[in-house]
Amino acid sequence: MKKIIGVRFKRPGKIYFFDPGDLEINKNDSVIVETAMGEEIGNVVVPKREIEESKLNTPLKKVVRIATKEDMESLKRFKSKEP
Repeated sequence: MKKIIGVRFKRPGKIYFFDPGDLEINKNDSVIVETAMGEEIGNVVVPKREIEESKLNTPLKKVVRIATKEDMESLKRFKSKEP
């Protein structure tokens, strides 16, 4: 069995699954995760649960850490600069 969490980057948007490792992550937490585009901040919409590894199509990317207040402030600054 493999632990997973579901993360959404935009609302509305697709839910992506990540490996939470040993972190205590709850629904509605903001997390920093590894993506193909680098590290990104997303919101947990599916709390930690276990699924059979055979149901995974690809290896899961890891959660880097729970987002800090500074991470959230940086996100707001970057979003304010977007057109």
